[in-house]
Amino acid sequence: MIKFSTGVSYDQFTRKNLFAAMNDTSANEFEMVTAMPVFAYSHEFVMNDVISFSGRVGFQYLNEYYNNQYYGSPFIMLSVNPQISVFYRRGFEYYVKLQAGMSFWFQHTEVLSDQQKRYFPDKVNFFTGVTLGGFNFFVSDHVGLNLELNLWSPEMAAFGITYRFFRGELPEIQETKEM
Repeated sequence: MIKFSTGVSYDQFTRKNLFAAMNDTSANEFEMVTAMPVFAYSHEFVMNDVISFSGRVGFQYLNEYYNNQYYGSPFIMLSVNPQISVFYRRGFEYYVKLQAGMSFWFQHTEVLSDQQKRYFPDKVNFFTGVTLGGFNFFVSDHVGLNLELNLWSPEMAAFGITYRFFRGELPEIQETKEM
């Protein structure tokens, strides 16, 4: 299966709150001009009826300024995700998924003081997360809609489309006639 999704990240809300707090207590000015949604691609390999593994790559662009200087902060995330299908019926699947990966931040930390830098992520960060609610709704044998709700991962929620390369239904077992 492949999935293309868009969603929101924890970081865009965390940074917006952090900027508001820092702007209230200092003469410095942080500003988030735009926050694009997270765009992600996943490729899933099904091992059996219950277990599968996927790889995910995602990107989000956060246009941020510090004292009228461009600060950054786009990031790319890569993760490997073992997944368990909890409930599956024709056209619907509920799953839970573990996530282990890295996020790479492209930001200009040299414009910040050492005290301010400690509030922002390093250039490379490791994360582990969990998808508590993963849902696939298949509108045909191959195409479906996907929704994921996550904890401790860069993405908080994601919505997208799914394409599966095979039908995914178990074949009927035919009884053999004795001769």
